[in-house]
Amino acid sequence: MKYQLKHIYKAIYFWCVCLMFFASCAQVVAPGGGKKDTTPPQVLKYIPDSASLNFSVKSIEILFDEYIQLKDLNSQLIISPPLEKDPDIKVKNKSLIINFDEKEILKPNTTYCFSFGNALQDINEGNPKENFNYIFSTGNYIDSLIVKGKVENAFDHKTEKGILVMLYSDFSDSVIYKKKPDHFAKTKEDGTFQINNIRDGKYKILALKDANANYKYDEETESIGFVDTIIDASSKQNILIELFQEPEKKLFIKKHFQNSFGKIVFVFNKTVDSISVKPINHTFIENEVILDYSTNKDTLTYWFKNIDKDSLILQVSNGSKILDTIEFKMIKKEDALKNKKNPLRLYLLSSPNGNENFDLNSELKFVFNNPIDSIKNTENIQLKEDTLLYKNSLGLTFNKYKTSTVNFGYLDTAFTEGPNIPGVFAPYFTSPKLKENTKYHLFIPPGTFTDIFGLKNDTIKIDFKTREEKYYGTVKLKVNLPAGKDSTREIKYDYILQLLNEKENIVRENIIKKGETINYNYLYPQKYKLKIIVDTNSNGKWDSGNLLQKQQPEKVIYYTEPINIRSNWDLDLQWKVSVISG
Repeated sequence: MKYQLKHIYKAIYFWCVCLMFFASCAQVVAPGGGKKDTTPPQVLKYIPDSASLNFSVKSIEILFDEYIQLKDLNSQLIISPPLEKDPDIKVKNKSLIINFDEKEILKPNTTYCFSFGNALQDINEGNPKENFNYIFSTGNYIDSLIVKGKVENAFDHKTEKGILVMLYSDFSDSVIYKKKPDHFAKTKEDGTFQINNIRDGKYKILALKDANANYKYDEETESIGFVDTIIDASSKQNILIELFQEPEKKLFIKKHFQNSFGKIVFVFNKTVDSISVKPINHTFIENEVILDYSTNKDTLTYWFKNIDKDSLILQVSNGSKILDTIEFKMIKKEDALKNKKNPLRLYLLSSPNGNENFDLNSELKFVFNNPIDSIKNTENIQLKEDTLLYKNSLGLTFNKYKTSTVNFGYLDTAFTEGPNIPGVFAPYFTSPKLKENTKYHLFIPPGTFTDIFGLKNDTIKIDFKTREEKYYGTVKLKVNLPAGKDSTREIKYDYILQLLNEKENIVRENIIKKGETINYNYLYPQKYKLKIIVDTNSNGKWDSGNLLQKQQPEKVIYYTEPINIRSNWDLDLQWKVSVISG
């Protein structure tokens, strides 16, 4: 028995040792100690040599001093000029191998540059061989000219990495639609570019945000930029190209929906100006339909009332052109009223927020979810300043232009009638001028407002407090504008002056025709930007360009320095705007 146990213990010990041995063999352990490798791979040999002349082979091999890998090759690799067929590029141990497609025909007397960016790395530490290039020529010499410059967005001067900048020896207007470029490069993050190894000659230069990587301009889905003149590769230049997206040529309805009673929304692919909506299977009488455009006029809300049909067919037109005819299944009013998740009722979408200080230069603005049709018993509206009560003295007036906004302003508003929406009231209140650092209480009784569906408001109680006057800063800005001229006549531009916050949102906007002094009061203490749009067609907005019409986007100029506004601080500025060519 003891003999058997002894042999069993020996067997267990033996197998334990074996398991430990195999486990240690299977586990890969990084060598301890030693200095970390920070050196990128080094080339030992090119086959054929880099910068070879009269190149004619179908395969390239580059041998390195260590094992290598390729990372993000698709985004890093640039082959200029581009090939018709993508080469097969692979790694084999310490070698990088490039095989050309059998059908690929290289251009005669042309210098080719393979730029790998930082894609080539060692396999252990991932040290990149930065800006690694391989160059060859199918002719008797290596082209060495350089074209460089910068690409920026025409509207906001922002830059972007990866924008194609392309050179064409073909000067035809349609070349970017049909052909790949003779030479190209991609922009860095700061928008700069440098095209190397260019043959001597003259070129058309274009920039392209190439969405589908085909080196061709696909119009509405991509951004484009061009230089008005042909460039000479041998001259020293620093070229600026302004990138823009052409206005979409065809107007269409992107989407449409009916998410509540008496309301249909149409969203268009661009700004609209002459939209009409015609009911096909119903006749509305006056005041039963409202057309309400969004601020940038790319969305139209079609409000309607007093319909008892199961469906409504609407024909939407732009001028004389019919865009679409759409049938909508009607939501019944009784169903909308009983809806548990979102019952039909009149309520405020926005109003003064009691948790935030109210701006001294702001109006008491209330936006309802439905257009307001009538208002009554205004004498019962109360605005209370701590203990002082303003009642029956708010001077209620009506403005028919806005459909869903109620404005409690400081100035009397005349009775005017807006386009397309007769008989719809959006009331304005005239309140006493609000005092600084003061608490106010606004009370509006139930049933004061009635919307177009006959729904009335519930009790509205708003408590708010105004800011202190010294919280704000002011800017006095003197703008000196240039006079643009061409060879035959003086050109008079409009200038759109915009004060922007750091997120490029418009804080104030003025249209100026000559040098003026602008006073910006009640500014928050923060940083601002100044921007001028050269409004060449005087339509009050920035207009993009058109490639085939050789029309550049309207010029945009920024004040060079940010404007830092502090509380209780007055700032005087003078801006001398540079000369703008006509």
